[in-house]
Amino acid sequence: MRKDIVKILPLGGQAEMGKSMYCIEIKDKIFILDAGFRFPEINKLGVDIIIPSFDYLKENEERIAAIIVTHGHDDVMAALPYLLENVNVPVYAPTLTADLIDQMMKRHKKHNNLKLNYQLIKVKRNDSINIAGVPVEFFPVTHSIPGSVGVALWTRDGYVVYGGEFIIDFGAPDGFRCDIQKMMEIGKKGVLVLLCESSYSKNTGYTSPKHKLTEKIDNIFEDSEGRIIISSYAQNIFRTKEIVELTKKYKRKIVFYGRDKYDSTNSIVRIGQHLKKAVIQVPKEIIGFSTDIGKKGIDDNLVILLSGKPQRIYHDISDIIDGGDEYLKLNENDTFIVASPVIPGTEKIANKAINELYKTESKIHVLKNKELFSMHASQEDIKVIIQIFDPTYFVPIKGEYQHFISNMEVAKSMGIDAKNIPLIDNGEFLSFKNGKLEDYRDTIEVEDVMIDGIGVGDVGDKVIDDRIQLSNDGVVIIGVTIDSNSREIIANTDVQSRGFVYLRDSEHIIKGIADIAEKCVEQMKNDPNLEAIEVRQEIKEKSNKFIVKETGKKPVVLPIIIEI
Repeated sequence: MRKDIVKILPLGGQAEMGKSMYCIEIKDKIFILDAGFRFPEINKLGVDIIIPSFDYLKENEERIAAIIVTHGHDDVMAALPYLLENVNVPVYAPTLTADLIDQMMKRHKKHNNLKLNYQLIKVKRNDSINIAGVPVEFFPVTHSIPGSVGVALWTRDGYVVYGGEFIIDFGAPDGFRCDIQKMMEIGKKGVLVLLCESSYSKNTGYTSPKHKLTEKIDNIFEDSEGRIIISSYAQNIFRTKEIVELTKKYKRKIVFYGRDKYDSTNSIVRIGQHLKKAVIQVPKEIIGFSTDIGKKGIDDNLVILLSGKPQRIYHDISDIIDGGDEYLKLNENDTFIVASPVIPGTEKIANKAINELYKTESKIHVLKNKELFSMHASQEDIKVIIQIFDPTYFVPIKGEYQHFISNMEVAKSMGIDAKNIPLIDNGEFLSFKNGKLEDYRDTIEVEDVMIDGIGVGDVGDKVIDDRIQLSNDGVVIIGVTIDSNSREIIANTDVQSRGFVYLRDSEHIIKGIADIAEKCVEQMKNDPNLEAIEVRQEIKEKSNKFIVKETGKKPVVLPIIIEI
């Protein structure tokens, strides 16, 4: 009898914040759960985002049954356009998430001038469907964007449950509410393995109500005599809903001021207008417009919701402070609430913007990460989910390694044996045969893929090293002009530098570089077999040694030989 084999392979999300992508293999079919990006580290100069490598998926495209996206956040869905450029498989997502995916795909195709067909299948949050012969259960979870789900895939040895991103909040509004009953039904049938998020697993207690904004800013709304400007991440719709409710309470008007036309807050409000039941109920009488900003008698009663992506929102704040915004100029009557806590990869620009805010005459209130939790599972949330599903195996996912250790301790406190809590890295397979975890682990190489503008994977470590070198020590460009026939130098050698040294005070260095270049080029006159590429390399090496000796710097040296 053929053994039933289940495999779990993370391609992203392990020992990092974001870039979630997990592959579950059942009956030799691959189910891809989420496909997100993460922001680059500060030293990844010029890189916009980082996505998973799709090499393994391209090699095994014929075995991929589906891509399932659990919610509408960039860290779980924004790599999808790049993935669908490489594999042609159906995408399953809850209704709102599917609408956001459709919008994202249209934007991606237009921006990159692509003709890309894809199959997008909408599912209900508590659907039970069959994909490629495998029963798949969706169950609603509470997260910061409505319509979020977890996924359970049936195997002969019980479900593989992917918890998604969640908190336990029984008072969550409709659209955000979890379905404990559906989870319990899955748990009763038996769970082989539970994949559970880890990023908040060091936090004791429940995340709720520390994720709620209202109680932290209600008194600010009450005391503010002028207009209120509040920054909040576009994809945190739970927070947007709270801001709308406060606007109604204090009889103000709200301006949805997402400066990016593809801002998720704007998108979801627009999408909501076409649904039977809107995601966010915004009465028409409290909606203001950007043209109302600055108008006498209206301006002081506005709540301006400055929303955007994590990287973009702080650039927008800086731009407003510098006076570069068409409508919004800060004044002494303004109350500015920063309700967009700093996330990894945005620290530099966020700190700069916040420091600049404090230099203005406005009243500033900054909510920090410890004051305003993101909607991720803390220790008690994780304990509840373990109790509901009662898994045989528990796999910490989504977070840094330190978070995996703390998540493992939570699972152990719930009675799960340590040997049944494997820690796994990107590119490592967990294999289960007949319901038992195999001791060996196959591995594949998975590298980060860096997106720079429209370039995908064009930027490697060498390019990043060059950018760092340029930012630290600048560039030196050496131009030597020679006669194409005699190979004699026929013009003064030109040495230009940017970000290296102040030329007026460093004439001896510039002359030394020019002398080195000319001596190297003169060899070409006596050796007809000597190629220009070899001479350029020699100029580069000798100039580098000279510059390091004279200045201690290591600029990028670019020799150019012009033949006339």
